[in-house]
Amino acid sequence: MSRKTKIAFLVVALVFAGSYAAYRTLFGSTTVAIRHAEAFLFRRMTVSQLAEQGHYRFFYSSNRRLDNSATPLQGNRQRERDPSLHFGRFDSEVQPTLGLGMLINPTEWFQNEEIQLKDVTPLRRDEFLRQLRQQVDNSPHQGLLVLVHGYREAFPSALRKTAFVSHVLDLDAPVLLFDWPGNQGGSLAGYRRARGVAEESGAELAALLEMLATEIEPDSLWLLANSLGGEVVVNAFESLDQSGVLTGAGIRLEDVVLTAPDIDRDKLDAGFRNEVEALADNLTVYVSSNDRALVVSRLVNRAPRAGESTLQPDQLDEAERVIALTRASDDLVTLVDVTPVNRTRNFHNFSLETPEFFDDLFLRLTNDETPRSRPIYKVVTPEGRAYWVLTRGR
Repeated sequence: MSRKTKIAFLVVALVFAGSYAAYRTLFGSTTVAIRHAEAFLFRRMTVSQLAEQGHYRFFYSSNRRLDNSATPLQGNRQRERDPSLHFGRFDSEVQPTLGLGMLINPTEWFQNEEIQLKDVTPLRRDEFLRQLRQQVDNSPHQGLLVLVHGYREAFPSALRKTAFVSHVLDLDAPVLLFDWPGNQGGSLAGYRRARGVAEESGAELAALLEMLATEIEPDSLWLLANSLGGEVVVNAFESLDQSGVLTGAGIRLEDVVLTAPDIDRDKLDAGFRNEVEALADNLTVYVSSNDRALVVSRLVNRAPRAGESTLQPDQLDEAERVIALTRASDDLVTLVDVTPVNRTRNFHNFSLETPEFFDDLFLRLTNDETPRSRPIYKVVTPEGRAYWVLTRGR
């Protein structure tokens, strides 16, 4: 190839690259911005919206010890547990760039501050109930969603994550965070402390659910817990079952949802199922195996699967306990495997980063009957137990 030919080839390549870059700048970014803006415009969560565009109001109840040297917006709650409940509300600003149905990157939205806390206001119990009841009454579902986050969550990040989940789920109902001190440190000792605090915090969550059910009385009371937050829920249900207040009053939760549950093995048994049956209409457990482990497939086929080299014994034990909660022709417990749509880096944060998960959860919370959408596929074990696999569509 001659020198002139090489120069001509380089010029053509540079022109092509420049044209493509210009196209991406003029049209690509504009298309993305329009798509996000349209998604933001047609959101459903109007009941939480404030007068100022893009601002929303949520509520919290916390069992963290207060730090009087800091302001609520700075995060005036410590990592020590307080056996009493504190109440409040918080406002957040959501940028239109955080569209719905997009591939979610929590690290990116956190750094870019697409969700910003604007105000955190402690409330007395009676005022908290009054303001929360007003949102419930204004909701078309007459419903209330309670969120319980997992391990290592500090107070400010728990607030922002609540606003994030609320926006992406796009459910037109008030959202209440139960904030517990899961931020006990990233070490093994810190994780063990967090598990102990999760067990103890079940008492406060039980008291909160009892208060909401008897004093707010929403038509639909939903409970969504992630990871180690599932441990809080299990202990709360044990406490509620023992007290008998809700069952005596004939009050039930409509849906209990556990995502990637990090629950003690000895608690995920028939006793927990019985407690759920007494207190709730539906229990949905979202799980994801390692992409090479295929845990649920192993359970169905009763044999190791190709590529299971990374399967850990505790994964299989945990999966067996989860699927043991289901029974043939089960109307109470639904097990959903999200492995095919789990594109997260650690295969644990699908409840934050997977649009298909939010679509499926939205359908479950807003329909009286269990929805049957095209992306979800039913599998039945030899014993007649059913579980569902969430796919990318067919």
